[in-house]
Amino acid sequence: MIDINTMSVLIVDDMKSMRLSIRNMFKQLQLGNNIRHAENGREALKILDEVHVDMAVIDWNMPVMNGIELLNKIRSTRELRDMPVIMITAEAERDIVINVAESDIDAYLLKPLTMKSLEEKVKIVIYSANNPDKATVHLHKARDFEESGDINSAIEETRLALQERPRASRILRNLGLLYQKINNDKMTEKCLQKAVAVNKEDDVSRFLLVDFYLKNNDLLNALHFYEQARVLGSQIVSKGVEIGERLIDKGMSSQALEIFTRLMKKSKDTVSIRDSVINICMQSGEYEYVKQLLTNLIEEQPERVDLKLKAARLYTETNEPEKALEYYESVNISAKIDRDLTAEELIDVKLKLAKSYIEKKRPFIVEEYLNQILKIDPKHAAALELRRANL
Repeated sequence: MIDINTMSVLIVDDMKSMRLSIRNMFKQLQLGNNIRHAENGREALKILDEVHVDMAVIDWNMPVMNGIELLNKIRSTRELRDMPVIMITAEAERDIVINVAESDIDAYLLKPLTMKSLEEKVKIVIYSANNPDKATVHLHKARDFEESGDINSAIEETRLALQERPRASRILRNLGLLYQKINNDKMTEKCLQKAVAVNKEDDVSRFLLVDFYLKNNDLLNALHFYEQARVLGSQIVSKGVEIGERLIDKGMSSQALEIFTRLMKKSKDTVSIRDSVINICMQSGEYEYVKQLLTNLIEEQPERVDLKLKAARLYTETNEPEKALEYYESVNISAKIDRDLTAEELIDVKLKLAKSYIEKKRPFIVEEYLNQILKIDPKHAAALELRRANL
């Protein structure tokens, strides 16, 4: 039981003024008598590891480790997982936080905070922690059974919890994951689909369905649930790239390229996405789609020799020798052994340049590149053979 008047509280916020403001509100409301501060999730975890805390009030948007990451750490730690957590978020961020964390959070507080809203949320959260409803009791029993390896009993307790809250997507999702543990694909699919049906905001279940259908090689259903996702984050990006790659393998290139295009338009980290897409499309022969991506990336990051080398190989494959030669020349000028390329890779570039200039009947330039190769490897057979032929 948590005594609301004497409880210990941890306030986690990167802004000192906000931490002090919340602390003052607790004092004026006479809620808790042991209040600690942390300025990010990592610092909060250190405190939680050292002392007992009854409740945490966490800001979502923090550097080092944000509120969602901290919450996931708390919920995955046996000694901390049942601790009440209130998440503070701005109005613009509310849907993101709710979508990502869903019912793992006991309550939300929107900025700007007021004493009235803080008091209401704290009293509700502490009352619920001290007086868990029947569904929560069944879920805790289910968790204990699951951890002991008794999955069938865990399923039964989760079904009893669902009777108490028949439209709780979190419970439906848990039930689906339990069925997945005993390889009951039919019930796994049914529970996860129902979780999404009763809660349109439940992207967690939606992504579990994407994984389920990818595992069963059902790309159309995987794509269907993927495209329903509302929040863009690292998970949706990685899943989008994976689905796109699988679609290309199945000969569904147009759908894959549509996904790639949408991801690059919406995501903030477009460089890493474009790197992944370029590699996938190069391997699958989607050369025309790659050309503009490579051009743009090279303009943004002219120091990247790897991109120029990919461009050279791309234009070789598309039978555009002048463009390929241009990029090979650029690689040859800027690449350094052990920093950008291995000795073998740089020799290969110089060898391609030598062969290109043989075709152009430019023997002096050919000799220059062959000398560069032989300086790196005096016994390089192909270079020695070309030198004899070029004399």
